[in-house]
Amino acid sequence: MTKTIRSYAKINLFLKILGKKNNYHQLYSLITLINLHDKISITENNLGKDMCKFSNNLKVKKNSNTLLLLLELMKKNFKQIKEKNFSIYIKKNIPSGSGMGGASSNATALFFFLKKKFKLKISKKETIKILSQVGKDCPLFVNKNLKLVSSFGEKFKEYTKKLNLQMLIIFPNKNLSTKRVFKEFSKKPITNKKKVFSFRDKDKLFKTLSFYGNDLIKPATRLFPSLNSLIKLIESIDNTYYYSMTGSGSAFFVIAKNKKSLLNVKKIIKKHKLKFWTTLTKTL
Repeated sequence: MTKTIRSYAKINLFLKILGKKNNYHQLYSLITLINLHDKISITENNLGKDMCKFSNNLKVKKNSNTLLLLLELMKKNFKQIKEKNFSIYIKKNIPSGSGMGGASSNATALFFFLKKKFKLKISKKETIKILSQVGKDCPLFVNKNLKLVSSFGEKFKEYTKKLNLQMLIIFPNKNLSTKRVFKEFSKKPITNKKKVFSFRDKDKLFKTLSFYGNDLIKPATRLFPSLNSLIKLIESIDNTYYYSMTGSGSAFFVIAKNKKSLLNVKKIIKKHKLKFWTTLTKTL
């Protein structure tokens, strides 16, 4: 019997880099999940090994496949699934290399599927420990709460408030290496600034987001100069409240007054013959 589960994307509404210690960057970022999602189909098999296939002929190396890494880890820790094997098919809707956390989200969704199906007793602390071994972003997907991330990305404060934001995702069909973007950022001095965070109302929220922005935009544009044309285009369009890049890129998002305004942005991008992937979505 095949079970299909959803794996949601994330957006860094802002991303500030406050410092660097032992070659790791100290982050301050507000993260929300959005309703853009991959679909993961899981079936137990008798093939003697786990199988994993992605749509669109996406090739993922075994040592960087978060789903297989998660399965390997779970089998070592839980006898209930030690002898089990699975065939997994991922219908990819979250672009790979976009900064939306698709791989981390996939692994976390699989973790909770296994936990429920095999009635595994795992504490919250152990959950975070296991997921962190697969990927440092995995714990961000344990629930749909808004998260304010700090330190090296391992600490976060949760908010149950719903933002109810509509947005347009723009992916330039270019994968950016997180490692390369951070390396490029390291060439510039860090400006340490912090502001009291507020989302009491939309105006205050957008002022806060604009204050922080994303420190990785400039290094990303140096590595991928075509992003500059996208930024100039977005800035020329009326009725957009806020735009930024998510994570280390290369996907951008635009928040506007209403759905009509977002459709207008999408139309203008198409008119300028920019071969970018776009989709309308909203926060969870």
